[in-house]
Parts: sequence; structure tokens; C-alpha cells
Amino acid sequence: MNVSLAGGSPVSAVAPPRPPGWLFAATALLTVIVLVMAVAETNLWMHYLIDGGEFVSLIGLAFIAVAGLYLYRRGHLLVSLPLVFPWLLFPLITQGDQIIDHLSINPMRFITHVLLAAIFATPVAVVVLAARHALPSKRIAADSPILNVLPGLRLLAEGRTREGTAFLAAALFVLQMWIAVVWLGVLMIVTLIIMAMAMLWYGSTPASDHETRIRRRQYSERFALAIVLGGVVLSLALYFAFKNRPGAYQGSPSYYLDPTQAGAGYDLARIQLPSAAPAAPAQPEPVREAFTAYGRTIERLLSGYYILDRNYTWDFHNELFLRYTPLLPNYRSAALARLEEARQLRADADQKAAAARAAMPEGSPLAAALDEVRAFVAFNFDRAAVMEEMSAGFERTKSGLQHAAHLYEGEGKIVSEQLAALLAKHRAVLESPATAPVTAEFAEIGNTIQSAYANRVVGF
Repeated sequence: MNVSLAGGSPVSAVAPPRPPGWLFAATALLTVIVLVMAVAETNLWMHYLIDGGEFVSLIGLAFIAVAGLYLYRRGHLLVSLPLVFPWLLFPLITQGDQIIDHLSINPMRFITHVLLAAIFATPVAVVVLAARHALPSKRIAADSPILNVLPGLRLLAEGRTREGTAFLAAALFVLQMWIAVVWLGVLMIVTLIIMAMAMLWYGSTPASDHETRIRRRQYSERFALAIVLGGVVLSLALYFAFKNRPGAYQGSPSYYLDPTQAGAGYDLARIQLPSAAPAAPAQPEPVREAFTAYGRTIERLLSGYYILDRNYTWDFHNELFLRYTPLLPNYRSAALARLEEARQLRADADQKAAAARAAMPEGSPLAAALDEVRAFVAFNFDRAAVMEEMSAGFERTKSGLQHAAHLYEGEGKIVSEQLAALLAKHRAVLESPATAPVTAEFAEIGNTIQSAYANRVVGF
């Protein structure tokens, strides 16, 4: 059936194109994942998606490139563009830490909130686009209470697409403010206010007439294809540029993830394992006391690191988002006091180890284990002095708080991982019935530390 517009040629009265359901479903899933990554305290699974599983974003980029070509051939690409942008954004989200690395606090704030604005706008676009194509519908009565749930739904049902889109999007942005209040801060609330006002301004401007929209469609499909393909290339280029930028990596400046410092940690090959079977020491109590003292030393050292890790992180986020997470008063002084206590425990442990070691024969697996633990502790206290000096320099600027946080969260992680490797290396001594009674408490402390840090991640 054809209808004639006033003063114009006949126009086919066919239903307007709409995005396919599979693209709605895939994009909705992606938006939930990205939004959770943006606001949640990163855990191991989120870290897998943000950093360890970056290839997932590249698979998504390939998916949307193929989908864009398919939709273009069917004439549905222009109307699907709002569902395309999240796929182009995802690779950049995985490099968020590298993008803001080494910037001052105000550029950090600007870039972070531009990315967050895109992340928050994505689920709104999905919901609004779904409503625009589901309404008007004969299956929903004009007096249905469903249309009163959110502003804009009734306008969409009445065919007033522009106004309905604006009201619905603005309402959704207002609803998202509770996320900003709980997890982000003042700047994100202001950003959402600006986005809501922009949508209301959009709804207050006159829409182009139906004939103009029809005539633009073919040209706009080609333009949409250029946007998609160009966006894929740009997203890929920016992904690799930021990922490989010298000096910027997830968690910098901690050496934990620095590709140039793979061998900077404690060298577990420095002490050879004797071939003899573990044997009970002639004087078990001094050996037990030495191992236990070292375990408590490492425990106290990491408790100081944890105070610095968490409070530097919250302090930086308070500055970045203008929020007010409570901090431990004078947290740096409190943490350094813990580290001083750890140094005293270490001195006591060294004395106990020297006395115990004098009564142990050379070539003893138990003696080798004690020597390893002593060397491991000494290495980490050398590191502690270096980090104390580095973090003092970083905290002179607001943006430097991020680096101080990464420094200590990275150090806690690497200490726990290398301690786990040490326990694995000397498992025969730790588990032998002959020697386990003197190493049991040390092994228990080590396993507790390993469990505590197993799901901790490094990086903003």
C-alpha cells in the first residue's frame, strides 16, 4: 500500500526498520558487564575481563564489524548504531588505567568521566531503543498502567517518538544517580545531570518531517557503515597504542605487572634443595620458634602494606570522583608504625634463626628451608625501604596517590605469590612427619596469607 505525502511523491507505508533481537540481547549483556566493571571494587573475575581477558573485547570488536556489514546489507544499520557503540568502547575500557596513567588529576577526572558517561549511556540507549520499537503496540492498551511506569513511555506509545525518547532517557539517567552516589561521587552525579538535561533539550527541539527522514535513509546507511568500520579501526588502534605505551601498564609503577621487570622479585633459585630426606632437628624448639617468628614478621609486614594499599586507593578515588570515603586517620603513619613493628620482629627472628641454624647440619633440607625464609624476609624488607621512599614522593600530588596505591597493592600481591612458591618449593620439609611439627605454624601463616591475596588484583 502506498500513501501520498502533501506535495510529494508516493511513499511506501512499510514498517520502519528495527535492530534485530539478537543484537539487543548481546548488547544488553555487554552493557551490564561493562557497568559492573566501571563501578565495582574489582575482584578476580572482573580483573579477568578488564585486563587478563582483554582478548574478549577484541572478539567483540570482530563480532560488531561482521554484524555491521550484515545489518548494512539489510538496511538496518543506521537504526542499530546505538547498539554498536558499546562494542567499540569496550576495548578502551580495558585500557582505562593505561589511558589515565601519568596524567595530572584534572585530565584524569575528565577522561574518566567521559568514559563513564559512555558506559552509563549505553544501557539507557538499549532500553530506549527497545521501547521505541516495542511502542506503539496494539498488544498494549492506551490506558495500560505499564505506560505510566516511566516518563516517556506513553509518549512513545502515542507515536511522539522524539519527546518520548527524551523523557525516557532523562528519567533513566536520573535513576542511575543512585549508582553514582553509592559507588562514584559528585562529578558523576553532575555528569548524569548534564546528560539528562541534554536529552530534555533534544526533546524540546522540533523533529524533521517524515518525508525528510525517508529520503535520508539510504545515504545515512552508508554513513553508518563508515562510522562502524572507522570505529572498529580506531578502537583497535587506540587499544594497541595504550596497551603498548612505554611506562604505562595495569598497576604501574608496581613491578608486579611491569613487562620490563619480570626478574625483579625474589629469586627462588638462589638456594638449592638438598637431596637428603627431611629429618627431625636435634633441638626442635629453637627451630620452631625461628620459623614461627618469620611467619609473624611477614604477617605484620603485609598488614602495614594492606593499610597503605586500601587507604591510598580510597584516598585517590576520593580525589578522582570527589567522593568522601572515610579513611583511617593518619593512615600512612599508622602503616609505617606496623612496618616498624615488623622490623623489630624480623630482628628477633634473625637472632632465633642464627641460634637454631648453628645446631643444624649442612645439607639438611630443614636448614635450607630456614635459610630460604631468612633470605626471603631480608629481600622484602629491602623492598619496604624503597617503597616507603617512592610512596612519599607520589603522595605529594593528588594523581600520585594512584601510583602509591598500585605500589602497595602490587607488593602485597607479589609477596603472597612468592611466599606461596616458597612453600611449594619446600613442601617436602613442610609436610614431612619428621619436620612438620617445627614448621606447621609458619606454613599455616603462609597459607592464610596466600588465601587472603588469592583473589586480590592489581590496577585501578
